[in-house]
Amino acid sequence: MLDRFLDKKRNLYLLAFAAIFCESFSSVFLKMAGQAGAMTPMYFFYYLCAIAVMGIYAIVWQLILERLPLTTAYLRKGVTYILIFVWAALIFHEQITVQQVIGIIVIIAGMVVSMSDGH
Repeated sequence: MLDRFLDKKRNLYLLAFAAIFCESFSSVFLKMAGQAGAMTPMYFFYYLCAIAVMGIYAIVWQLILERLPLTTAYLRKGVTYILIFVWAALIFHEQITVQQVIGIIVIIAGMVVSMSDGH
């Protein structure tokens, strides 16, 4: 059943985005662990959440890599940096600088250029 689901390219790309979303959110848990204070119960909770999210990501990403060319899959990982930027601003209220916005624009431009060859 999973194979039939993943044989559809649209489903594969949706799963890839979900995996990238998970990977980016692990950074949120790691940041929260750092803010909780070293060796506190909340530190361990957030750290374990990050490990769990990365475990799910690793399994899903392996399924994706079995079906997509390596370059196609990894070129989409630029979305991770964009999502981390969004989480930093929305969740942690971190200041957004012009340099960061320019960096995000460069990442998006690179992804658009790399995807324009038909992948």
